[in-house]
Amino acid sequence: MSFCPSRFAHRNMSIAIAICASLIMTEAASGQAPGQIVEYKEVVPVSAGQIRDKEVCINFSPVMTAGDFFDGLQRHETASGDQFRKNSQVVTTFPDQITVQVQTTVTVCDADLYTPAPLPSFFNGLQFKVQWKRGLAMRSVAQVVVQRVMFASQEGDNRLMFLLKIRDHSVPLTDHLIISVLSPQGKLLTRMSGKL
Repeated sequence: MSFCPSRFAHRNMSIAIAICASLIMTEAASGQAPGQIVEYKEVVPVSAGQIRDKEVCINFSPVMTAGDFFDGLQRHETASGDQFRKNSQVVTTFPDQITVQVQTTVTVCDADLYTPAPLPSFFNGLQFKVQWKRGLAMRSVAQVVVQRVMFASQEGDNRLMFLLKIRDHSVPLTDHLIISVLSPQGKLLTRMSGKL
């Protein structure tokens, strides 16, 4: 009885190729595995921002709220893109009113412990520009009102909040909210982004 290694290797290679092809076709036929599901709470975090002016840092920590709209909202990742649901109902747009609470602290940069710093001279002239972003295109929100709220705190502790009250209509939940902080002269100082 003769044994030909090349014929044996060729047969095993053919079987391996057939098995791999079968697995690939089975995976394609069954569709993709279910995508990730993200469930939101009442408050949705937005990326943080910071302005450095020499040794002073102005730190922005924003969150997005809209009553109970976000609480229980789910984002389902699908092959055709993200789909949003709440209480088993499909939701496609943001509510007409959204509030972004921007917690703001003014501190000494790179300090080991929280060390409050005096407000820089340009602080009172800061401006906010709020836009929606879809793909690469950006457009201003229909209306935004900015309120500044000071906290009752110890002397020298510069913690405060900006409330950005946004009104717009029929904005898809797939759009990103872009918040830019501008100097009194209109120069971009920092930018934050909110995406569901």
